[in-house]
Amino acid sequence: TYNVSRIESPNPEAPWFGRSGFIHPVYTPSGRIVTEVFPADHLHQHGLMFAWTSSSYDGREVDFWNSAAQQGRVEHVETVSADSDQIVVRLQHVDLTSGRPIVVLRESWEVTRVPHATLNVFDLVSTQTCATEKPLVIGEYHYGAMCIRGPTAWLKDGGTMTTSEQKGRKEGNHTRPEWVVLHGVLDDQPCGIVAMSHSDNFRSPQPVRLHPNKPYFCFAPMVEGPFEIVPDKEYVSRYRYLVTSKVADMNMIEKHWDEYTKTENATEK
Repeated sequence: TYNVSRIESPNPEAPWFGRSGFIHPVYTPSGRIVTEVFPADHLHQHGLMFAWTSSSYDGREVDFWNSAAQQGRVEHVETVSADSDQIVVRLQHVDLTSGRPIVVLRESWEVTRVPHATLNVFDLVSTQTCATEKPLVIGEYHYGAMCIRGPTAWLKDGGTMTTSEQKGRKEGNHTRPEWVVLHGVLDDQPCGIVAMSHSDNFRSPQPVRLHPNKPYFCFAPMVEGPFEIVPDKEYVSRYRYLVTSKVADMNMIEKHWDEYTKTENATEK
């Protein structure tokens, strides 16, 4: 489910945690939910979301990720089209640090179902452009960008992460894998979600932030150093998600990766 409407914060004394423009829930084929919204340990994390952390606009620091800073927000703007096979929406990233809200990035998402007999598979293409004549500077930082927050149940039920290089949380953090699988047990059934960052993405293979004890990770190109999203040039990010109702088969994932990276209409690095 892509959330068009703003979901309000569960803490009425902290309304800034409310958000629209993210995907939750994500279901396995058997109906388990492998994402989380407003987890008590990180109220600012919402399913599948895209937010920059250590950025600056017009000389001012803007954090779109950590809502409690109240420096920036990401929100849904418009549904362009939606049916059972594809959702196309527009979002915006708003700077709150100047005394008046300023839209600094415009973003579109194309979320497309990929037919499969035993998995739930979908692609997400994010296209970001500057909303003004000034760039958004993305500073070097240890996390940010496209994130998956897994279910809180995996805090206690042994949920874990494995990269395409067969590395876990500690060894895999800030490495540059082709994909990551977040997996665990829900209702006594193993399940998981695989995220693939397309080989044409900026700084591919993109570094990943694998949290040491929480069920979340993100593809974080800023780990390799600062960069800019500049006027008149699109910043395009492409991801594929595989959702499974059983233990992830690494050979199966590799076959999907090979198929995905051969997709035509690849974007320019």
